[in-house]
Amino acid sequence: MLKRIASTGVNLVVLGVSVGIFLVAFLALNALGAAQRPPTLEVLSATRDLNIGDVITPNDLVVETIFQDDHASLYIHGEEAGNVVGGVAAQPIFSGQPVFRSAIVAPAAEGTRLSAVLTKFPGHSLFPLPLDAMNLVSPDADAFLPGDLVGVTLVIASRPQQAVTPTSMPEIILEEGQPEQQQVGQTEALARSMPPLAKDLFPMGVRVIAVQGLPPQTKGDEAGDTSSFTSFDQPQMLILLVPNASREVLALALQEGDRLVVSLMARGDDTPTAGFTYWDFEDWFKADRENVLGGGR
Repeated sequence: MLKRIASTGVNLVVLGVSVGIFLVAFLALNALGAAQRPPTLEVLSATRDLNIGDVITPNDLVVETIFQDDHASLYIHGEEAGNVVGGVAAQPIFSGQPVFRSAIVAPAAEGTRLSAVLTKFPGHSLFPLPLDAMNLVSPDADAFLPGDLVGVTLVIASRPQQAVTPTSMPEIILEEGQPEQQQVGQTEALARSMPPLAKDLFPMGVRVIAVQGLPPQTKGDEAGDTSSFTSFDQPQMLILLVPNASREVLALALQEGDRLVVSLMARGDDTPTAGFTYWDFEDWFKADRENVLGGGR
């Protein structure tokens, strides 16, 4: 075949050079086109319409390739499917739509949706504890960081009395033959049955998930520049991870407690506390006093 081509008068060298130039030009044009094409990204998309509250299954997700843009960080990458399955749709997601991190309650949504942490703690709730409540005592809000373990101690000065309208003078019923001194002792015992109380609501402590209401950190244009100021009056609160059964307890403590003391803890105590009453406090002082006075004799 080469002899036939040569017999036609075509220079083989020229032909080879031409083919080489064509291949080089073809590859260069392909490379130029690929360079001008925007980069792509594999993201998770929905295979069906997902309504609010739907639990996401593996069949609800598919990996699609899209062009990467300025909003690529909002999408969930294809390799994160394991952190999405089992989650809950928090916003409507349409079929074929890329799944946004903020649209689901799942581990993949951490950092974008506060409630995503609840996927790791079933049976718990995020409870806002206002640090500016009149009956709450705690360190400053900037002393807390997410992940801190805190305890909440409730102090009750006296039990609220039920409002009643007396219809007659109270009668004191004395048992026949009962010594007067014994009657006085029973009266004192009844009076001591409802003492002031201090009680740790969470002996094991509760975790701080977020601290809200802190002023944003700003840097001055120049060192020592105090001419600018910002006003920030948002309420400060701790977002606590509490068991569902403790929501009502903590809410009632905020309403009726004379004092709520929030303390930072290193580790919790797995033994529930019986509560410390005023009479325990008085007996403790009496025992100390007896030990000191008895030892000095």
